[in-house]
Amino acid sequence: MADRAEKAVVAPAVMERCHRGYIEGFWQYTRACPGALRRPLGDPTAGTLIRSAIPSATANVLFLGDAPGPVEPWLKEAESFFGKRVPWRVVAMGAHESEVGRWAPTYHLRAATSDPGMVLDPIPPIPALPAGLVVRGVTSAAELRDFEQVWCVAFHIPRWIFPLLLPEVPGDDPEFRAENRLFVGYAEQRPVACSSVTVVERVATLFSVGTVPGARGRGYGAALTWKAVEVGRSLGADVAYLAASQMGYGVYEKMGFRRAAEYPTWDTPSGFRHLFAMIRLWPASRRIRRAHAGSVG
Repeated sequence: MADRAEKAVVAPAVMERCHRGYIEGFWQYTRACPGALRRPLGDPTAGTLIRSAIPSATANVLFLGDAPGPVEPWLKEAESFFGKRVPWRVVAMGAHESEVGRWAPTYHLRAATSDPGMVLDPIPPIPALPAGLVVRGVTSAAELRDFEQVWCVAFHIPRWIFPLLLPEVPGDDPEFRAENRLFVGYAEQRPVACSSVTVVERVATLFSVGTVPGARGRGYGAALTWKAVEVGRSLGADVAYLAASQMGYGVYEKMGFRRAAEYPTWDTPSGFRHLFAMIRLWPASRRIRRAHAGSVG
């Protein structure tokens, strides 16, 4: 990734809210999956385990926080929680990077990406949309299919996986006081971009900002980001937050987001058994698709 600016100075209380919002947003994308389960690591500040039936490290994550103490027992708990047939990931949200690295070989963990957490605080005035772009909130099954189309193309995800993640338009989650919204951008009546926001503890955490390859370079990704920020603010958020990809980092920086955290990541390897598990999930995806097909209109 290109050189990044120095970390912004952000009040610890704000960063704690941002970290929790990031974890909560991940859970909101996972909670509808078959076998979805979350568990705190005893002390809530130690971290959170989130598991799904999807055998991918990106869908089964140990989020490690800042709680003091040795990391190895938490890794051992994660290994037991996920089981031997499920690939999983560690995201270090606190100061445990070096210790996770030391124990990584023992748990067959390999260093993966290191994504920056970026904060927008305060939220500025929202600019106008690019000419020709229309943005809609996802409220119907048909709009959810448009979101699916863009999301899968933009992020290179097989479309049969999508119904396992979001079988229907996600509602709010009263248990964790989370409010969820999805958005689709249309150019010439074609879905070309998407984004989502989860609002928890007055943090608008942004996910799924993507644009189909043929429509990139026109400001659509930034526009969908601004839409998610705008709606998050209307739901009570006073700060916006996201984990940036390499492609999106420069865009977010120009929008005013500042690098405030780093999320070093480790994955366990995949193998044929994980492929077989994916194949077993395919019929479940088809059943979900058929069950909701009648509501598309």
